[in-house]
Amino acid sequence: MAILFCNVGWMENYNGAKGDIPKRGGAFNDHSIGHEVCNFTNVDGKVFGYVRSSGKIDIKKLGAGKGDEFADGVTVIWTAGPESGGTVVVGWYKNAQVYKEPQKLVKVSNSHKENKLNFYLIEANFIDAYLIPVNERNILVPRAVKGGIGQSNVWYAQAPEARDLVSRIEEYIESNNFFQDLPDVDEEIIGHEGNPRFKTHLIRERNKKIIREKKNKVFKQFGALVCEVCDFDFKESYGVIGENFCEIHHLIPLNKADGLIETKLDDLAVVCSNCHRMLHRHNPMLKIEELRALIS
Repeated sequence: MAILFCNVGWMENYNGAKGDIPKRGGAFNDHSIGHEVCNFTNVDGKVFGYVRSSGKIDIKKLGAGKGDEFADGVTVIWTAGPESGGTVVVGWYKNAQVYKEPQKLVKVSNSHKENKLNFYLIEANFIDAYLIPVNERNILVPRAVKGGIGQSNVWYAQAPEARDLVSRIEEYIESNNFFQDLPDVDEEIIGHEGNPRFKTHLIRERNKKIIREKKNKVFKQFGALVCEVCDFDFKESYGVIGENFCEIHHLIPLNKADGLIETKLDDLAVVCSNCHRMLHRHNPMLKIEELRALIS
């Protein structure tokens, strides 16, 4: 599978610059709006991405033949730099077409018009695009190291030193396990959370104690761990392997916390995996009752 890393400015939604100006995308973003601002805008079932490159994209490294204008079936990994430093994966396109030179947009969305965007370098189906919620962007991509991204915004990740990172990211994409860092252990009733550590990685610090305490309280009260949105019960559907399983959703997003916050049991909700993703997919994050109303 051909893979291409593209580094762009940091945004929450990549759906227009209004209220979401790209940051830390290089000198160009210091005085202008980068073309990446609509990289995840749905245009009739398509997404059109852009990365500022110093030259043509070498599509031969992505499997294109001589005379081809684009490489097909490429996995494009979008990266950006959070305020706390480093470079992290913010999303991806699967099965993308990557052009060696900018292409003119035939169809444009209102967001493209408002931001005066009319060309792109990468195209994919909207269903094959995924933008990671801000508070789940936790895969660090090393720069300025042997085999790493370096200073270029475009990286083909073909050095032997890159194999481990590429494998981890491919596994992450295929597993779709965006909530693997939500722990499942015990301890006290009140914990301090949200204290971010941006040293070697960006996985948020969650207090494991209160997660188990929440599950225990709900189980004692209702005799089951049932999704508060859709009433899904893992044990009822999966039998013994689903026993005592659920995900815990923070009603107050940890990425909004300035330093430490105190989390109480009432700040947490029991949800199933699908509803958990849907709660985080919307910005601002949906409330439990809002998502429940959408599916009722």
